[in-house]
Amino acid sequence: MEKIQVKIQNLILVGNADANFRGYGDLMHKNQRMIVDAGKNCHIIKKYCMVDFATYFNCLQLESWKTKTYGEKFFLNLDFSGKATVEIFGFYKNSKNVNRELLLRQSLVSKERTQATIALPETDSILLGFEITALEDFSLYGGSYSTEVEAAHVRDIYISIASTTFKKESYIKKNIANLKRDVLCEGSELKDHIFVNIVDNGRTLNPAELECPGIKIHPNANVGGSGGYARGMMESLKMPKRPTHVLLMDDDILLMSESLFRTYFLLRILRPEFENHFVSGAMFDYDNRETQYEDVGYVHIEEGSYGPLKDRMDMRWLDNLLRNEEMAKRQQEHCYAGWWFCCIPTTAIEKNGLPLPLFVRGDDVEFSLRNHAQFLTMNGISVWHVGFAGKFNAAMELYQVHRNSLIIQAASGICQDVDFLARLKPMFWKEITRFSYNNASQILDSIEDYLKGPQFLETLNGEASIKAHGAMNDKLIPFQNMPAAYDLNNADPYSYKRMNKLQKLIYIATINGHLVPNFMLRGWPEVIAFDWFFVPGKNFWRKKLIAVNPFERSACERTINRKRCFALIKRYVGVMRNYKKNHAAVEQAYREAFSTMVSNEFWEEYLHL
Repeated sequence: MEKIQVKIQNLILVGNADANFRGYGDLMHKNQRMIVDAGKNCHIIKKYCMVDFATYFNCLQLESWKTKTYGEKFFLNLDFSGKATVEIFGFYKNSKNVNRELLLRQSLVSKERTQATIALPETDSILLGFEITALEDFSLYGGSYSTEVEAAHVRDIYISIASTTFKKESYIKKNIANLKRDVLCEGSELKDHIFVNIVDNGRTLNPAELECPGIKIHPNANVGGSGGYARGMMESLKMPKRPTHVLLMDDDILLMSESLFRTYFLLRILRPEFENHFVSGAMFDYDNRETQYEDVGYVHIEEGSYGPLKDRMDMRWLDNLLRNEEMAKRQQEHCYAGWWFCCIPTTAIEKNGLPLPLFVRGDDVEFSLRNHAQFLTMNGISVWHVGFAGKFNAAMELYQVHRNSLIIQAASGICQDVDFLARLKPMFWKEITRFSYNNASQILDSIEDYLKGPQFLETLNGEASIKAHGAMNDKLIPFQNMPAAYDLNNADPYSYKRMNKLQKLIYIATINGHLVPNFMLRGWPEVIAFDWFFVPGKNFWRKKLIAVNPFERSACERTINRKRCFALIKRYVGVMRNYKKNHAAVEQAYREAFSTMVSNEFWEEYLHL
């Protein structure tokens, strides 16, 4: 059968990358003795300088490409002029240290601009990388990796991007501009293989300004992420040319266009056993752009929380690139892909329906688990997401997440071995004992609203609910507006303070001082963290606590309030009694309504289309 070469990834050079990445060149190449020549549109490696391309963006994940795709032989393609030596290395680990194996050394010589195709040697190495050492000033115009496959194995891929935005014009407009420049332009390999559906929940974008033959703006009611993505899926399925995949993508991200190219290159040569996998893009930290935060997450059976499958890693280091490959093989139950960048086969939507109407939080978890999804991850298929530091929002984390966790478990039958309620009980008491009464109330709200059943969810005004619960969050004010005596500039809310056994017993028995008179409590307040970080030793028998967000340099006072405490405890007892009495019937009601809530007919009515 006829064999052809197909590209699988482009080389990323710092001068060609988004300006926001200029300070993070170690993700692209190291020993960065390269000069950007804007006139020749190339990078110049000065004589006798070496540049290392065994990096996050520019190494080749050989093992992954060999096992997941029809790729057989692999090639490095370089567009250059000048004289240099290229060395190809294989990387693997037998123990703690990285092993580097020299596989090939080849000379490159050309006075004129030319292209060289270097056949990569056969090896069992997990990763391949290369170094270029210039023997005279060497001009590098670009490059790529490619592989040889049988022509019959190359699939026709057509991707519909569904991006949901709500009043984040600066981000979405920048991403649209990048798409027009890099992806939808003449000569782009993706031009006829991608379409962009942008669902505007805020109705603030001007379609006449932004639309083009490859981009469509869909004004939408503010129905949250789940409603926006549902609309994007629906619009994708109505397109004249049926997409093979729908790519869900956040609005407040920094996106390299190469992520889209690599997704396309991967999908078109997948082996049949991987064709129904979701492609899960990695989420990097916008504030620490070398750090990979998550690419696949999972629900923790023990405590009902959510978190990344892999460790958080600085992807500048070769050791972490290899760890990333090893951790991708972890077997874990209840895995999901976040919808900051998640490419889903259209067949999954057609077969198993649209998202649940959860507004925000949990829709991506439920959708992945409902579809029994398996995942593909690759270096360079990634986004940079805003807002890790100081991201805690009680209305989201304590109300929205927990309400939706109970709903998705009941409605679609996922995570039956996870006790989400067991997570809420100690969390309620923690909030009480650090005088965060509104937070404790939001936890009870999450259970009460779940118990209202599917009709509550089907008719809920999600925007109003988010605003109402957001109003219950702590009102933090700038440090300079707090009493000067607190000296918050030098306080460490994340320090630890131990309690002895007697203090622990007293803490529990008195609900941290709520059962003793004020004169027995300490008058000077302690500084605590505003977020999840919980240190009972700091809370111990205080009249007042100062909750601090050091990232935004803001804080608020929390004062012991016995009336609120006892009212919440009384309410807690009632909510738990109601849950015990009615949860089985409520769960059955959700289960019966599930197929309706994920149907096209439901969403058309819900979205007033």
